[in-house]
Amino acid sequence: MEEQGIPTVVIVTTPFITSGKAMAVSQGIPDYPFVAIPHPIAATEEFVLNQRVDDVMNEIEKILLTDVKEC
Repeated sequence: MEEQGIPTVVIVTTPFITSGKAMAVSQGIPDYPFVAIPHPIAATEEFVLNQRVDDVMNEIEKILLTDVKEC
């Protein structure tokens, strides 16, 4: 989507940080920014998930407003 000019944000849970970095490297964009939130998701109450999103919203906005090539 980024290649088509659509800003995106990748959000992973903490156990997948290493995988996220590896995927970015394999796609030729080793500095691609992403956001990590605590794991798990499936067994977490909705109000906790909402708080996690609130905690990273500024980071998400920054990524969306920054050209990936600048990162």
